[in-house]
Amino acid sequence: MWVIYAGIIAGIIVLLLISRSTKADADADMPAPCRLFLKPAAWLEERLLRLRQHLKMEKEPASRLQLKEDMEILYPREAKERLKSYNTGKLSTVLFLISIGALLSMAFYLSALMNKKLSEDGWLQRNSYGKGSLRVELEAWEGKKKEELQLEVQEREYTSKQLEEMLPEVRKALENEMRGDNSTLNEVSKDLNFPSSLPGYPFQITWECGNYELIHSDGKVTTKQLGEKGEITELRAVLTCGEEQWEEIFAVRVCPPALTEEERFRKLLEETVVKREKASRQEEGFLLPERVEMRQISWKEKITDNSILLFALFVAAGCILYRLQDRDLKKKLEQREEQLLLSYPEFISKLALLMGAGLPIRSAFQRMAADYQNRKTRNQELIYVYEELTLACREMESGITEAQAYEHFGQRCRLTQYRKCAALLSQNLKKGASGLLQALQQEAEHAFEERKRNARELGEKAGTRLLLPMMLMLVVVMVLIMVPACFSFAGM
Repeated sequence: MWVIYAGIIAGIIVLLLISRSTKADADADMPAPCRLFLKPAAWLEERLLRLRQHLKMEKEPASRLQLKEDMEILYPREAKERLKSYNTGKLSTVLFLISIGALLSMAFYLSALMNKKLSEDGWLQRNSYGKGSLRVELEAWEGKKKEELQLEVQEREYTSKQLEEMLPEVRKALENEMRGDNSTLNEVSKDLNFPSSLPGYPFQITWECGNYELIHSDGKVTTKQLGEKGEITELRAVLTCGEEQWEEIFAVRVCPPALTEEERFRKLLEETVVKREKASRQEEGFLLPERVEMRQISWKEKITDNSILLFALFVAAGCILYRLQDRDLKKKLEQREEQLLLSYPEFISKLALLMGAGLPIRSAFQRMAADYQNRKTRNQELIYVYEELTLACREMESGITEAQAYEHFGQRCRLTQYRKCAALLSQNLKKGASGLLQALQQEAEHAFEERKRNARELGEKAGTRLLLPMMLMLVVVMVLIMVPACFSFAGM
């Protein structure tokens, strides 16, 4: 797996190098780590655009068209640049997550690889004193045939004086420990586990068998010449700690297993490895057998590798964030429409006031746009209706007729109120200015009534949202009242 992760990392490094000369601008709210991948993202975006042109894909996807339309609504004066920056930012976030995922996954895999206990020559390293036993998953290969073993390698043993420094209590754990791979001591067909010590318990354990022909002193079970019902024998565990001793007697029924040829070979393989392990407990490790029953065996340690899952999670996170950024854009559009709706009464009132003071429509628009630019310079506040109004003024300055500029203003705002206002202004340019001021004043009064109604609706929604917290507070108050009352009645 590390080759895949290394290839991904190498590809990203190459992408960083070849995109050094690419120009890319970052949004102010973009996280700093993601900005490292802005140039590679911009380079990929340019290549994708060229590929689309080369393949003559004139029809763009619906999602891309919708995104372009949303950008033109939010940023009418710089929609193309904003769209490019937005797509580059999304792609840079995905590249960042893939890079981090590949790095962490590779580190995770290499960490698992470095914790291997089995060397290339078959030497299995055991844990040193005090670190407990070691459970190793092994794969025994005979040509293309594989056998999997789970081997528990005890920690390195030391002198009895070192063991006597530990103090005891272990009886209840012995039955589970000695059972080994058997489900119960009433049906024993596999080798038993006779531990000489248990992690965390300060004593030595010696074992005595009632019938050494059935169960050897090392726990090996012999099932030859047994009837179908098996045979019952006793096992005695002598627990020693200093001068003290305890005895625990277990009744064990040994039953013959029905083994296939593969199971028999696997059992023999496991017995051979366990025998070598037990015979070398005074050493730092032991050599695994190269031949069993004249069959060539090669050994590999089975590594638990979850790095691919970690990498998949980071890739999925990148895809999810890629989609969530489109949702953020939709939220900005909703906030824009909400602000336009709330700004309409102020806009129409100010327009009626300026026209009532004798200014023509065009001059009133220019006056409001200039006031907004001065206020924006001071507090950096973005008000969408005045942004659209400023754009309408620039259209008129560039040669577009007033009627077209007012129509474009209403279309960009997209709300019914602004379309109606734009229609009033356009019609009065064609039919004359008589009655326009009165119509605008009526529209301003109607807009303020709509603003009051919207405020009432928002208040009702806020009250509904507060209903659940109020219910929770009521439950808390009831508990505070009822619990002391119940205790006082119980005391009586």
